[in-house]
Amino acid sequence: MMKRFLFTSLSAIILFACCLNSETIESTELTDTTNDEISVAAPTKLSGYTISPPTISRTPTKTLYRANIVLKGDDGLNDENNKQLLLHLYDSIKNSDASPNAVSLFLFQTEEHSQSGMGQWVARLSKAKNDDEPTVAAQHFKIPPPEKAPSYRKSLTLEIRKEIFKEIILAEDKSMQEAERKYPLTSFSNAEKNDTYQHQLAKKFKVEIQRKFKVDQKTLKTISLEGLEYNWPMPKYSKD
Repeated sequence: MMKRFLFTSLSAIILFACCLNSETIESTELTDTTNDEISVAAPTKLSGYTISPPTISRTPTKTLYRANIVLKGDDGLNDENNKQLLLHLYDSIKNSDASPNAVSLFLFQTEEHSQSGMGQWVARLSKAKNDDEPTVAAQHFKIPPPEKAPSYRKSLTLEIRKEIFKEIILAEDKSMQEAERKYPLTSFSNAEKNDTYQHQLAKKFKVEIQRKFKVDQKTLKTISLEGLEYNWPMPKYSKD
């Protein structure tokens, strides 16, 4: 199971260009905007969406517009639809009163994905101040199987597997937090102790999950992989 801190590192790489010390962030007066569905020239049809209130970061030479978009009633796995939606929003934003010369938009399948803080977007539009045009990137996940798809066991429904997946993530969070408290990563000498203790705790917590749901270690690992492949929402990370 990939540890949550690896997702955090990935998100940090994606967003590093947006985090400058000299930036100031303005709170806008915009409220949530909801669009049920927009039809455009055939054959493309834009999905319904909700866009969060944006944040606008300003430096002497750059105005960065950032916002999350959540799809409504869409699996979010159609790359062309996602691209057209983000480009449609970009056209509106670049001509808005904010007049940004940099834009960062993230498209999520659900509000849960948006709130996890773990970079669980399905598509992202980026436009740096020196770029002539924006670029759109996609993260590819497997298409969810039909509701009647076979489970590992009859008792392990999709809902139960998603619950187990969330508990696995929470167990890893807890192991990292407790390891940090006991062996703070404030010095190089603590690094090995922190890592060893974290792995011991994670193993202990996962054994508890196995007992709770009456599954073996192999099944737990399989559910971990399934959750990553199908982009199941992760619980929001919170520090104790």
